[in-house]
Amino acid sequence: MKKNSIFFFVFLLFALLPVSVSAAMIKIDINYKPGEERNEYGADIKDGYWNFPAVKVPKSREKEQYSVIIESYDTKESKNEKIEINGAEFSRRHILLPVNGVITFVNKEDFQRQISIIGEGESEPVTVTVPPKSFVQQPFIAAGSYKIIDGMFSWNTISVNVLTTNYVWTLKENNNRRDVPDIAPGSYTLKIYYGTTRIYSDAFTVVENAVQNFTYKIEKGRVTNLDTLSTSRD
Repeated sequence: MKKNSIFFFVFLLFALLPVSVSAAMIKIDINYKPGEERNEYGADIKDGYWNFPAVKVPKSREKEQYSVIIESYDTKESKNEKIEINGAEFSRRHILLPVNGVITFVNKEDFQRQISIIGEGESEPVTVTVPPKSFVQQPFIAAGSYKIIDGMFSWNTISVNVLTTNYVWTLKENNNRRDVPDIAPGSYTLKIYYGTTRIYSDAFTVVENAVQNFTYKIEKGRVTNLDTLSTSRD
């Protein structure tokens, strides 16, 4: 009877121990080839007499950035985006941030500038004063849509989309590669944004003790999964 009691105690002890889950790794390769995103604003001007290319693209109409997020993946990486204030122009028009992401406002002027930040559904904006030739950092701790308004030129605005994820990877032109180590087995969703608009979504499962590769291509505003040859629609 005593031996059975000891056996039961040992069995119970092992049963209550936490089960270790072996993390995996995913490798993401994205080739971004700049294409027609800017063509809407860079086409030749023809009015029956003049015929010349529009070579200078206003800041507000430059092509947006592509960003990758992985929903359900927790990371300790921080995200800091910079906005320069100069004259009647902000240096960015659309910004994608994770929760707790930070925007650094850089004042290029010789006098202070004021900006207002208002969240969707809020009635009172937050006012931020940026000293001359200096900067101020503003964290965004809650998910949602925000509008940044220039205190001097009210039509000069920025749209900010803060996502519930805490992982946002901004893509550069040509080849982009990112290794995501120590990701727990389970279900995730990879999403690609153009500016603050989601253009592609791909659900995947991470397998224990495995290294998985995901390869995509962005060309002419379309995302193609080269592993499955599926393409996003406009």
